[in-house]
This record gives sequence, C-alpha cells and structure tokens, in this order.
Amino acid sequence: MANYYTPTVIEPLIPLVAILPIERLFLAQVFSEEVEGETANYWSDDAASDLIYLDAEAVRTALGVTSAESSSLTKKLIDEHAEAILGDEEIELDECGDLWPDVLQDIVRRSCDLDHLTVTMAFTCSKMRPDGFGGLAMLITGTSIRSESTRTLFDRFYKEAAANGEISHANP
Repeated sequence: MANYYTPTVIEPLIPLVAILPIERLFLAQVFSEEVEGETANYWSDDAASDLIYLDAEAVRTALGVTSAESSSLTKKLIDEHAEAILGDEEIELDECGDLWPDVLQDIVRRSCDLDHLTVTMAFTCSKMRPDGFGGLAMLITGTSIRSESTRTLFDRFYKEAAANGEISHANP
C-alpha cells in the first residue's frame, strides 16, 4: 500500500494580532502551529487536516470577539453549526481543505502588516508512482487566491511546446 503525503508550509509568519481567536483555534487544528514571539508559524508534515473537531465551549469563547462580516469561518460556523455551538459536544468540521485558504485570505484582508501569504505544498508518495509526486503553489492576497499545481504547469508547458513545434504530442 502506498502512502501519500502533502507537506505544507505557509509563509511569512503571521502576526498574532492579525488572527482572530476563532481562526487561530481552527488553523491550529488544520495545521501544526508554532508561536514565535508575536507571530505564528503554520505548516504540516503530512497534510493539512481535512476533518477537525472543535470544542464547543472554546468556539463560543472565540466567537465572542468576532463578527461574521470579517470572517468567513465565523459565518460558516454560525450558519451551519449554530445548534452545536450552543451544546456541549465537539463541533465536527469536514472539508477544511476548502475552507483554510479563505481563512488565510480573511487574515490578509484585515491585516495592516501582511499583503500576501504563500502556501507551498509538496506531493510525495512512499512508493515511486507517477501520480504520487508534484506540488502546488498558492499566492493569497486580500482580493484573490491564485494556485497552480505542477500538473497544470506541465499542461501549459506541453501546449506551448506543441504550439512552437518542439514536440508532436501536447500531452504524453
């Protein structure tokens, strides 16, 4: 059996004052978090967690200082988990991979100190499989999230090389 990994690094370090308490609670579950002075470093050795569980009381406390207008995470929690927030059970958040880029963008959008974040992901595999290697680069600004994988980059290279007559097949 092959194991697939996606080590991930987010740069630069994020000032703690730029992160809402609910976002910090979330990001520390999705990624590994290391606080260095007044900044937080987020990364993952294997992959960002796609399924996390948040303590309802911790969520209530963190939401107490947050408005839904400034945080897509707050809006999602209130819209989709309002009943669970009021309870004593853990709140299950699935498909966090679709949410964390938006959370990072909210941080950039509100921050006076950040105008962007970069996310670099490596796709690796424990066996030499063609589908197990590559990567993804993401640039997050306050207005857009741009990302491109090595696969889409190679597709563009093939099209350019075929258009220039350098190769006879656009994609092997």
